[in-house]
Amino acid sequence: MLAALLALAWIAGCAGREPVPAPLPPIEPPPARAWSAEQLADLRATARIAPAHGLRPETDALELIDQLEPLSLGQAEMAQRLDVVVDAMFERLVLSFAVGGVDPAQVDPEWRIARPAPPDVATLRRAVAEGAEVSETLIGLLPSAPEYTALSAELARVQGEADGAVDANGLSKEMRIERLKASLERWRWLPRDMPRRRIDVLVPLFELRLRNGEASTRHAIIVGARGTQTPTFAAAIETITLNPTWTPPSSILLGELLPRFRRNPSAAADENFEVTDSAGRVVDPADVNWNARPFPYTLRQRAGPGNALGRLRFDLPNPHAVFLHDTPSRGLFARDNRALSHGCIRVAEPVALAVNALRDPIWDAPTLEAAIETGATQVISLAAPLPVYVLYLTAGANDDGLVIYAEDLYGRDSALLRALDG
Repeated sequence: MLAALLALAWIAGCAGREPVPAPLPPIEPPPARAWSAEQLADLRATARIAPAHGLRPETDALELIDQLEPLSLGQAEMAQRLDVVVDAMFERLVLSFAVGGVDPAQVDPEWRIARPAPPDVATLRRAVAEGAEVSETLIGLLPSAPEYTALSAELARVQGEADGAVDANGLSKEMRIERLKASLERWRWLPRDMPRRRIDVLVPLFELRLRNGEASTRHAIIVGARGTQTPTFAAAIETITLNPTWTPPSSILLGELLPRFRRNPSAAADENFEVTDSAGRVVDPADVNWNARPFPYTLRQRAGPGNALGRLRFDLPNPHAVFLHDTPSRGLFARDNRALSHGCIRVAEPVALAVNALRDPIWDAPTLEAAIETGATQVISLAAPLPVYVLYLTAGANDDGLVIYAEDLYGRDSALLRALDG
């Protein structure tokens, strides 16, 4: 009887208690992501400045990232997909910042300067994963030259102008943007270690600059005509020849000189040409059969005031046979459009350029002038080769950062811009 009463009491006591809750399931951590929220924000901000450098905007990738990021916090599949999209955008930015958005071989075949070697994207990605700032890593790949900085600042300024705006020279906003974008891209094609002391030949701007760090001296130039364009290449001046002779290339010989000498056989002698036969014997121009085909003689113009190369030639070995030199036709420098040569670069004030190139107290301007006046051909070696970059840039910056625009002289910008925007 007692046991039954105790059992009833225990049952009655249990009826008044709260039930014991079941244990909660463990909280799942968010899916693992390769890019932290801070890194992703930094990458987004850097991607948004790409158009300020003339590069295609990452609009589609940024929109997709915005869609995937909140989903990635709870879904492993979305986190993985986000990483793939972000990695791809990071790689695109690395390559376009470091070597340009398009391949010059595809859009500018006259560009003969080797692009910088592309950086190792995996190494940069590891650096970011280990704590390097995304923006600092990417922006450090862009050219650091003051000219590039000035052009990118000008592009941002022009992009902010009202549609239809025209500058003082009559260039529309759209035309200026095109020239800036094309020139910024060509700067990204250039080596990042260009020497501070060098010569830049700015073909569409008809200007040569001998750079010494931040300062430069300028010379007006005459460049190749549209039918005989000056190529884009890098070389170095090794010697300077005073009172040079000139052996015309076959294109000029066959296309210009022989037709003229056939019409007027005395012109060869009048223009101080020496004619030699295949054995190297000098032949009197009056005895030459100017109508012979193939033409069996070699022509060389003697040194003198009428020589096509003028009084000075800056010798820079290159496969294009393009030189910097003086000219007897100095009045042509007064023209605005100076695309007049067969491809070589004629330089105004060549003696001053020679003095600056040589940097030798023995060879000051009076000494050079005196040596030229002797009429003797003389070759002077530079103490060290002086690098020369012959560049096709339709926008450039002065030493004070002022941007100047040029005509797309050879029509090379359009294919580049189509590819850059495509």
